Amino acid sequence: MMELTMPRAVFWDWDGTLADSYGFLNDAHNHTLETLGFEKFKEGEYRNYFGKPRGILYPAIYKDKCDKAMEIFQGYVLENSHKIQVLHGSRDVLELFHQKNIVMGIVSNKKAAFIVKELEYLGWSEYFKVVIGSGDANADKPSGAPLLLALEQADVKHEMHDIWYVGDTENDLACAQDVGCHGVLLNDSENSANLIKQYNPLISFSSYPLLKEILVAI
Repeated sequence: MMELTMPRAVFWDWDGTLADSYGFLNDAHNHTLETLGFEKFKEGEYRNYFGKPRGILYPAIYKDKCDKAMEIFQGYVLENSHKIQVLHGSRDVLELFHQKNIVMGIVSNKKAAFIVKELEYLGWSEYFKVVIGSGDANADKPSGAPLLLALEQADVKHEMHDIWYVGDTENDLACAQDVGCHGVLLNDSENSANLIKQYNPLISFSSYPLLKEILVAI
């Protein structure tokens, strides 16, 4: 097993990784579906779409009403950013990295404007040097393009083995692999064992208190 050392830069997925936003986004899509005259999601149905790039997600859900759906969805999210929740213990880990002056950023398939507003509400803006969202790079995750853009904008010139990308889905691990940095997996899904086998993340953790224990021991 590779000996763990502290990273020199850490980039994060947002929804499902730091933000406990599944329920919030499910509500936003249900509001959009209902407004457009579609049936709302059945219990658990949104999991089939959670974390997917917008170019795949919107046509799959809204068919030929994608543009109007985006407008309605964006309005709901911006008006309700105060409802965002975070995963237990996540701030403690961010604070640990922040105190060590480790550069951090967010790379997400969510629009950056939404994330920025949610960060402001949470009081987390100081932790992140850059926020890259859907449409900011020439491709969204699972491409490595948005992470490469984040590295450029954050002026990170460290070797790839000193950089971590933390996420909870295959999109995130594939993005890290595409760039050549270390993937770190929040393994809270039934598919985690398969992802670990396929992508061999540097760390796989089930909760932020556990990740903090790992980091303190480095």
